[in-house]
This record gives sequence, structure tokens and C-alpha cells, in this order.
Amino acid sequence: MKTRAVISALCLLLMAAVGQAQAQSTVGWSPDRFGSSRAGARVRIDVFSDYECPACRTFYLQTVRNVLETYGRDNRVEIVYHDFPLQMHRYAREAARYALAGRRLGADQWKALTDALYFRQAEWSSTGRIDMVASEALSPRDYSRLREFLNDPSIDEALEKELALGRALQVNSTPTFFIAANGLSQRIVGGVPLTVLGSYLNRLLK
Repeated sequence: MKTRAVISALCLLLMAAVGQAQAQSTVGWSPDRFGSSRAGARVRIDVFSDYECPACRTFYLQTVRNVLETYGRDNRVEIVYHDFPLQMHRYAREAARYALAGRRLGADQWKALTDALYFRQAEWSSTGRIDMVASEALSPRDYSRLREFLNDPSIDEALEKELALGRALQVNSTPTFFIAANGLSQRIVGGVPLTVLGSYLNRLLK
């Protein structure tokens, strides 16, 4: 009973937070962003994230991956990731470049690379050896193609577009995410536990 009461209280806090932010997130979303592979879900979650951010790691590994597994398979919820590396993180921009190059390989390769970057965050964020993580996460053929994409100037152009979109939406920290459902877009700053976000999504999907 106590656990349920805590979850209910947290859900109410989440609902209050998103309710206060509805008027702030009016910029349209570009359809070429990556996360889950299908569009047209009843609920869309756009996540602005930094691969070197510990809170982003927790949110992705403990919440986002489970939401995709539970709600993404039947296309009730679509999660879209936007790269928003913070200047305070030394290797975050380069990690974002790898992720953007990974998008061009396909959804499965992007997910494999994203999983690896977050699971091994402590390793590459201290050594800067992002390339080693990528080479071990991808097949030799995909890794070779990734290296080609990384040399394409359009990767940096795509990253600048992501950063501009985040700034237009007043994203100042990561993770920041937006829940779009029933004609409204709602902004939440910071990660949310799976139990809380899951309960809130269940309310939206009723």
C-alpha cells in the first residue's frame, strides 16, 4: 500500500509538472529523428539527451528501454532521441557524432551503439575511446560504414540542427523530454522512474 501511495503521489507531481509546461513547447518536431522505429503512436516522447550525462544513462537504461519494450512493440508509444551534448562534458559531442552516424546505418545499429555508449559510459568518458566502444558494438561491415559517415560534414550539420531545436525549446539540462499526446506537448526536466512514467502513460492511453 505504501509503495502504491508513493507512486500515485509521484504521478500527480509529474502531471502537475507537465501541465505547467504545456505552453512552452510549441516548436514542431522533424520526422527524421531516431529512437523507436515506427511513427504514428498515440503517445510520442522526444528525449534530449547527452551520452556523457550520468542522469541520461540512468533514464535510458532503467526507464526508456523498458518503455520501448512494454509500449513500443504494439506502437502505443514512440520514443525519439535528440542529441544534446552539454559543453561541460568533454567527449559528449563526439559521442553524439557517433550516434548520428549510427542512425544512418539503421534502427538496430543505432540501438546497439546507444546501448553500448550508455552501458560503457564510465569507460569512454574517462578515456575518450569512443571508437573502441563503437567497433565492439557493431559488425565489422557496419563499423566500416560508420567510419565513412563520421567523415561526412553533414553529421556536424545534423548535430547543430539538434542543438538549435533544443535551444528553441529552452532545453538547458539533460535529460529533458517532451510527451506529446491528445494534441498537447508537455515538457519534463530530469529523469523519471519507470514506475512513475509507466503509470502516467497508462493514464494517457486509457
